[in-house]
Amino acid sequence: MVTTDKNEFFEKSKTFFESNDLINSLESYEKAISYINRKDKASYIQFLNKILDHCKTNNLKEEEAIALRHLGRTYSVFKQYVESLKYHEQSLKIQRKLGNQIDVAEGLLFLAEDLEVSGNYEGTLRAYRDATEIFRELGKLKQTKDIQKQIKRLESFTKEMVEDEYYLKKYNADKY
Repeated sequence: MVTTDKNEFFEKSKTFFESNDLINSLESYEKAISYINRKDKASYIQFLNKILDHCKTNNLKEEEAIALRHLGRTYSVFKQYVESLKYHEQSLKIQRKLGNQIDVAEGLLFLAEDLEVSGNYEGTLRAYRDATEIFRELGKLKQTKDIQKQIKRLESFTKEMVEDEYYLKKYNADKY
């Protein structure tokens, strides 16, 4: 059994970036997200901001969108959902301009996850539905089916919430 250092992907990402291999740096960082050390937030954010500055300086729009998505996902790991949503929105804006539908759909899924955690269920459903439509147009039926399950789960949850709220108000149970 091969064991990997949990920080290995992050270190590889930094090495690739230092050698001007931005694509591999971003790909390694994507793998590193699963192993983020929650006690070392600053180094992850600083690194991604360096990549983002490099992308903006060199007008690398596709890579900039990926870096923004990674920033969003990283902030999400640290449970800073307002920041996460901001970066996901910026990434989606660029991806839509670039016209890469698969990246837009995947970005919508990340956005939906953070919207749900923040309690914005209408926005979550909208993002899931938009992603479903894109995946359906691309012929990605498995992803469409998976998202439909999430939509049904969320619709059921919100319906239950509305009913609970109704009964709490009707019987003044929320005043105790």
